[in-house]
Amino acid sequence: MSTPPANWGVHQSQFRFDIRAEREECEWLFQHPARILQDRMVRRSRTNRTKQHSCTDWEKAERSEVEARRLLHQARVLGWGKEKRYYLLQLGSA
Repeated sequence: MSTPPANWGVHQSQFRFDIRAEREECEWLFQHPARILQDRMVRRSRTNRTKQHSCTDWEKAERSEVEARRLLHQARVLGWGKEKRYYLLQLGSA
């Protein structure tokens, strides 16, 4: 069995990983003014960047409904494999 010919129209040439460029980029990000300002805010005002802000009751209800819908959708998607087996069996016997 032979392999199909390569499609050179979509070929992406590989490039070497440059650790120096990666380090320079990381250092630049750590020296970025926004990062420095955020760190200064954390030190001075005890601000937590990851803390969720307080929201109204209707926003909490909306978020819980959205989360419930998302979980239901995920359960349906994950359970579709089992449902499909019975669905196809019913189609085949009909």
